Amino acid sequence: MTEADYTSRSARRRESARSNSGKTVAAVVVALLAIGGGAWACNKAGDDNGGNGENAAASGDKCAGAQITITANPTLSGPLSKALEGYKGGQDEQGCERTYAVQAATDSETLQQIKSGSPSAQIWVSDNPGSFDEASEAAGTKITPGTAFASSPVIISGPSAQLKKLGTDEAAWTKVLSANPPLTVANITRDRASALAVTAASQALGTDKSKAREVFGRLALTARDSIPSDAPHVTSEAALAARNAKSSTKLSEIGLEGGSPLVKVTAAKLIADDPQTDAAYRDLMSRFTSAEGQKAFAAAGYRTADGSNPPSNAPAGADAVRATSGASDESVSQVVASWAEATKPLRLTTVVDVSGSMREKTRGVSRIEAVSKATKHGLSLVPASTSIAVWEFSTELDGKKDYEERIPMSPISDPAKLKRIQASIDTLPQRVKGDTALYDTIWATYQAAQKDYKDGQISTVLLVTDGRNDDPKGGLSLSELKKKLRDAVDPKRPVDISTLAIGEDVNTKELSDIAKITGSGGTVYTAKTPQDVSAVLAASLQNRSSN
Repeated sequence: MTEADYTSRSARRRESARSNSGKTVAAVVVALLAIGGGAWACNKAGDDNGGNGENAAASGDKCAGAQITITANPTLSGPLSKALEGYKGGQDEQGCERTYAVQAATDSETLQQIKSGSPSAQIWVSDNPGSFDEASEAAGTKITPGTAFASSPVIISGPSAQLKKLGTDEAAWTKVLSANPPLTVANITRDRASALAVTAASQALGTDKSKAREVFGRLALTARDSIPSDAPHVTSEAALAARNAKSSTKLSEIGLEGGSPLVKVTAAKLIADDPQTDAAYRDLMSRFTSAEGQKAFAAAGYRTADGSNPPSNAPAGADAVRATSGASDESVSQVVASWAEATKPLRLTTVVDVSGSMREKTRGVSRIEAVSKATKHGLSLVPASTSIAVWEFSTELDGKKDYEERIPMSPISDPAKLKRIQASIDTLPQRVKGDTALYDTIWATYQAAQKDYKDGQISTVLLVTDGRNDDPKGGLSLSELKKKLRDAVDPKRPVDISTLAIGEDVNTKELSDIAKITGSGGTVYTAKTPQDVSAVLAASLQNRSSN
C-alpha cells in the first residue's frame, strides 16, 4: 500500500470514528498499513455482546494501540531497546496506547528495503547521515533526520602499546600514516567514523595536495570490511566500548590530532505527513532525550549529543579525547564520493622495461632487481578485487614485436593466478636485453587495456621504464603515437596512463603529455635510485584514482 493510500485510509478511519461515536460497535475495527514485516494495528472493541465504545472503554476492556517499528543497526538496537524499557508511548488517535518494537538491521539492509519499496519500519535510527541521503534518492522524497540525541567521538583503537607510538593525548597524523602495522579503516561509504577520520586526514594535509592524495590512497588501500583487533583501526568510542564488553582482551583509544569529530545518532520518519508517525516520533524523541533514555545510551558507551560526559564504561584513554564538530556533511560527502571512485576494482596493466640499461646498478642493486622486488611487494598494496596483467618491452622481444604480454589480465584473488604473476615478476632480471621501444609499447598496451575495459572498474596502464624511446628499426614516431591516441580515446572506455620513471634519462614531460591525451592526469612518478622504487611504486598505486 502506498503512503497516499494509507493517508486516505487514515482520514476515513478518523471520519468513521467521529460519525459512529456512541453507536454500537459490532466487530473489531482494524487498520493496517502493510510496510514489509511492520504494520500499524489498532483494535478498540466493545464486549462480546456488542455495546458502544464509550461503555467498553469505561468497563476496562483491552485496547491494543498502534505498534511502532524502529529499525537501527545492531550497535544501536540494544541501547534503543533499553531506553524504551518500561516506556508508555502515548496514545494513538483511537485513545489506545502505542507500543514500540526495535529491529536490528544494518543501514545497507534498511536501504535495500526502501529501494524495493517495502521498508519494515516507520522510524529509522542511524549514525550515518549519508544513509539518509541515499534513502531520499531511492524513495524519491526527502528523508530528513532530526536533532541528534546521542553521539560518540571518532577514535583510533588498538593495543595500548601501539597507540603510545602515535602520540600522547591525540594521534599525530604523520605518525598514524607511517605506522607499522598500518592504520586500518572501514569502508567509508558505510561507516561514518571512518568517513570522518579520512576527511580529517585529508583536511589536515590539504595544503599539500600531492601529500593529501597519497594519504587518501593509502587509507583506501587498507580499507577492510572486517576490522582486525590486533592493529590500530578507526572506530567510534561507543563501538569500541561494545567490543570491549564482549572480549576479555581490552583495547584502548586515542583521539585524532586536531580533535575527534562526533558520530551523531539521529532518527528519521519513513512515512511523511502522517499524524500517527508524527506523534510517535515526537514521543520517541522526548524519551531518548530524557534522563532514562540518556542513561541507557551512556550504559552502551555513548556520550551526550554535544560529545561531553564520557560514560563511566568508556575505554581507557577516553578522558583525553577532545570532541569536535568536525567537517561539514558536504565535505564528508565529497570525500565519500572520491573514495567510492578510488576503491572501484582495478584492472592494472603493468608494463616493465626489460631493455639492457635496466641492468645498471646503484649500491649493488640493479634497476630491474629493484623493479622486480617492488612490483612483487606492490601486490600486497592493492585490494583483493584487483586484476593484473604483466607486459614486458625492449626490442624484438616477441619475434618482430617489441613487447610481449607475459601474464594476461588475471584476478589476484585467484591463488593459482597470483602465483603465476609472482613467478613472472621474480624472473624479470633474467630477461633483460635490447633497446627501449617505448612508443610502440604504449600504443599496444593502451589498445589492449581499452579492449579489456569493464564497466565499474578503473583501467590503468602503469609503465615502468628507465629510458626514452630508442628503437633502431624505427617504429612509431612521437607525433604518430599522439595521433593514434587522440583518435582512439573513448570517454565510455577510459584508460589511465601512469609512469614510474627510474633514473635521470626518462623524458617525464613527454610521457606526461602522452598520458594527458587520454584524459589521464599525466602523472609521472620518479625514482632517482633503485632504492626509491618501492616507495614510488606504492605512491603510484595509492594515487591511481587521481590520475
